[in-house]
Amino acid sequence: MSHSQVRKDKRCLNCGHFVAERFCPECGQENVETRRHFHYLFVHFWADFIHYDGLFWKTVKSLYVPAKLTKEYLAGKRKSRVNPVQLYIFISFVVFFVPHILPDFDEHSEKHGAQKESSEENFFSPNDTISLFGLKNIRNIEDLDSLQQTLPKEERLSIYEYIVSKRILALKQKKNQKEGISEALMHNFPKAIFFYMPVFAFWLWLFHSKKKWLYFDHGIYTLHYFSFILFTILLYIIVNWLLALFHTETPDIIAIAMFAYFIYYFFHSHRRMYLETKVVSRLICTALFFINTIFIFIFLILYVIAVALFH
Repeated sequence: MSHSQVRKDKRCLNCGHFVAERFCPECGQENVETRRHFHYLFVHFWADFIHYDGLFWKTVKSLYVPAKLTKEYLAGKRKSRVNPVQLYIFISFVVFFVPHILPDFDEHSEKHGAQKESSEENFFSPNDTISLFGLKNIRNIEDLDSLQQTLPKEERLSIYEYIVSKRILALKQKKNQKEGISEALMHNFPKAIFFYMPVFAFWLWLFHSKKKWLYFDHGIYTLHYFSFILFTILLYIIVNWLLALFHTETPDIIAIAMFAYFIYYFFHSHRRMYLETKVVSRLICTALFFINTIFIFIFLILYVIAVALFH
């Protein structure tokens, strides 16, 4: 709570309404002196930060209990938790920001072990040039064809060498394309689901009683569910980074377990949220799971294409 001096003037500076005590009954603004010492900026910042920090972790703790946060919010318990929209935006920002500030230990490990790799493995390093049968600085098939046409006949590759070289470059290009597509999909996933959330809420609205549930209710559930997904992905990124610190790759079982928990959470939270029988809830969840999986994938592909075209 602020310790600033209350203004003698009882007119609210924001809306002009009469303020009997400290807070305006019309707009809620605190009627205190606006001109303060410079150190107030720092004190106020840390007070707000500590308050939000405690509120955020309390909210995240409740987020991992399926449907608890949504049911509390819809029941009117809102002041003790972070607002669903603010929660999603903050978590999204952290998920986007954290990978850019963490040191890249994977890259350091690759450089450290480069001397131990064979020349054949180096053929498949993305964005690198390679040497093939004496020809240097070849990046792709176009470079190979250009050298074959411009070099003197005695320095050109034989038919056998040319076929082998072309095959190696084709494999290299194919691998780089797959890595590029996978990286683009993973990088844009949080952005794509932000735009997909209204569609996700629409499917929930379509499968449930229109009299009992409003689209707003489904929207709150959607915000909490995707906040849970993004925060879990953030934890996965941090675990992956910590393992990379010790030059250890993240076991595939962790990613599989994370995806499995997303499914379990959806089924369990759905039943607790909508209070349906187990059979009905599982049937609806199964249908929603397959529908959303297909549409999210399509939406993600279209989003990546749109970003590539208009970037």
